[in-house]
Amino acid sequence: MVESKNSDTVHSPIVTYASMLSLLTLCPPFVILLWYTMTVADGSVFNTFEYLNNNGLQGFLNLWPKPTLLACKIIAVYAAFEAALQLLLPGPTVYGPISPAGNRPVYKANGVAAYLVTLLTYVALW
Repeated sequence: MVESKNSDTVHSPIVTYASMLSLLTLCPPFVILLWYTMTVADGSVFNTFEYLNNNGLQGFLNLWPKPTLLACKIIAVYAAFEAALQLLLPGPTVYGPISPAGNRPVYKANGVAAYLVTLLTYVALW
C-alpha cells in the first residue's frame, strides 16, 4: 500500500476549510429562515419564498433578530456562571497531548459535573 504525503487527513485542507466556512456562514441564515417559516409564515415555504422574492436582501435583513441589552446580559451571566463552574468544581487532572512546540496542556475533567450543575440550576430557576 502506498502512503500518501499527508496521511493525517482524509481529504485535502481545502475541503476542510470550505466545510468549516460553509457551516459558519450558511447555518445561521438557514436557522433564521426556518424560524421565520414556522412562526410567521405558518410553516409555508412558499410564503417565505414569496416574501423574500418581493423584498429581496433587505427583506431578509429585516428578518434577522437584532441584539437587545437583555439578551447580552443573559449571555454574559451565563458565560460567567459556566466559567465559575469550570474553575470551582473539582475534577481529576488530565494531561493533553504534547504539541509540536513541546507544550503539554493540563485540564481539569469536570465538564460532566458542570453540565449537571447547569441543568439543576436551570430546573431550580424554572
